[in-house]
Amino acid sequence: MIDVDSNLGRGIYAEVSQSYREAVKLLTLAIEDERGEVIKVALARRFRGLAYKHLGRRDEALNDFLEVIRIQPKFDLGYYDAGVIYNLTNRYKEAVDAMTRAIDLRPDDRGLGRRRGERGNAYFHLGQFKRAQDDFVAAVQLAPHDADVLNNAAWFRATCPDASFRNGKEAVELASRACQLDKWKDADQIDTLAAAQAEAGDFAEAERYQLKALSLLSADEALRPKFQARLKQYRAKQPVRQEIGQG
Repeated sequence: MIDVDSNLGRGIYAEVSQSYREAVKLLTLAIEDERGEVIKVALARRFRGLAYKHLGRRDEALNDFLEVIRIQPKFDLGYYDAGVIYNLTNRYKEAVDAMTRAIDLRPDDRGLGRRRGERGNAYFHLGQFKRAQDDFVAAVQLAPHDADVLNNAAWFRATCPDASFRNGKEAVELASRACQLDKWKDADQIDTLAAAQAEAGDFAEAERYQLKALSLLSADEALRPKFQARLKQYRAKQPVRQEIGQG
């Protein structure tokens, strides 16, 4: 049992409540407090890693997730969390390995959709399109109401460099469902819908959705130049193609 008034309990609550700096502070204390309690230390490391990830401190997040794996090598979430960081940092071969382990260790179907989607994303960026497609199809079947899963599958169908794997109509359907699930508040998902519309040949809709995606970004948002470049492509009647090996 976890004492809700302990540094561990308060730290986990802070992370879940999106108070990430407070979570890091409390969970760092918890790692010292719970020394010798393997499961509690692993929990403190995992939730501190999640807080670091949300703060953009990916190296520190990965260090915590790798420590979770070392402490609890049969704990599937350690591999999943590390795999997410590997994807975010363009380390796609390591992402495949970590996600495969997370999939193999999962005793049931819970969370498998997200894991297959993350591995599919890694395969996509490695240029292994058939394996990516297999994972994305399975992910959508396993998690039809997960907006991230739908978004990643839609991006693959819209932007794959190999035409045999693209499907504009399916991409539009998947991306639209993702946007609806998150109530049209996620710029990345709307950006994907724009790419899907371009692949389907409707560049007017692609431009409209790209402008909507841009409107959701702050003036200094790092994604803004990339979104603006895509807008220019749609105005020039050019669809987007994912560059393999890049995020």
